[in-house]
Amino acid sequence: MWKFIRNKDGRIHLEIDEVFSELRGLNNGLKFDDGYPFILMAGERRAYNSNQIFRNPAWRKVDKDGALRIHPDDAESLGVGKGDKLLCKTAQGQLEVSVEIDEGVRQGMVTLPHGYGMRYKDGEPNGPAINFLTAGSHCDPFTKTPYHKYVPAHLERIAS
Repeated sequence: MWKFIRNKDGRIHLEIDEVFSELRGLNNGLKFDDGYPFILMAGERRAYNSNQIFRNPAWRKVDKDGALRIHPDDAESLGVGKGDKLLCKTAQGQLEVSVEIDEGVRQGMVTLPHGYGMRYKDGEPNGPAINFLTAGSHCDPFTKTPYHKYVPAHLERIAS
C-alpha cells in the first residue's frame, strides 16, 4: 500500500486538486435566506433518546415530545413560551413542534433531537420526525454527508 503514496521527497502529498479548487472559490461570508432566519441543528443527542429508549415512549423520563429548544430572546420575538406549538419549516418540509426555552442555545439557532417521530405499536408518531426537515441534497459536495447540523429554518407560532 505504501508504494502508492510514496514520493521522491519522502513525504506524503495530501493535495487533492478538486478540494483545493473548491477552497480557492470560497469566500468568508455566509449567505442567509430571509425566508429561513433560523439555523436548525437536527439530531441533537439528549438524555433518554438513545437508540433503544425511543422505541418505547414510556421509557422517556424527560422531553417526551422531543421539544424544539430555542433561545429565550428568539422565543420572545416569536411570542411563544414553554410548551407552546410552532411550525418548523425548512426547504424540505415542515413539522409541528413543542417549545422548550433554553438559555444554552445560541440566539438564531434551534435544536431538535434524533430518535422521535416513530410509530410505536400502531400508534401515532410521537415527537418530531426530523428526517422530514432534512434533505439528502443539502450536503457536502465531496463526501455527500448531509448538513443535518446546519438546516435553514423558518418558525411560525401556532395559535392555541
